[in-house]
Amino acid sequence: MLFRLQRLMLVVLVASVTIVAAPRQSAPTAKSNLKPSTEPVKSDLKPMVDLRLQSLDGKPISSDALKGKVMVVDFWATWCEPCIAEIPEFNELQRKFAGKGVEVMGVALASGKPAEVKPFVERFKMKYSVVAGDDDQTYDLNIVAYPTTYLVTKDWKVYKVYMGSGRVKARQLEKDIERLLSSGNQPGDDAR
Repeated sequence: MLFRLQRLMLVVLVASVTIVAAPRQSAPTAKSNLKPSTEPVKSDLKPMVDLRLQSLDGKPISSDALKGKVMVVDFWATWCEPCIAEIPEFNELQRKFAGKGVEVMGVALASGKPAEVKPFVERFKMKYSVVAGDDDQTYDLNIVAYPTTYLVTKDWKVYKVYMGSGRVKARQLEKDIERLLSSGNQPGDDAR
């Protein structure tokens, strides 16, 4: 219990430092990375961790059920203001890419039991799937701050990881999704 509390305190500290430093540092760096790319999706991508997930009703969800579509997997916490602030961006991504082989999924970590997360989904009108994750997997996923978002290919490989929140992140995420879809990384494609 003490170890979990220390780990949570470390995550909160790192997230706080990231949030304070982000407005000054993220914009110039992110703009330089917004160049359009025609390069194909890399074949040397690393496999995504097999997530231990639960529905908000407490039922287990298999990572295998998530394969076959491009996934935007956002690791967030109910107490994280930047996480809450980016919900409209994820609602818009879900709307824009609905029916195109892309799914947005919020994975609540460090937020209590699944039933405790459910009111936040309703309160903040989250229009995408929200599940509870296993807090013990934060190290496996290299999550040092919230929010951390993974863009995962249909064959469950990590395409890109984004830390923090903001419009620059949302624009880059959208461009990367479009790049993945245009490269043929869509459900039903067996190339790869």
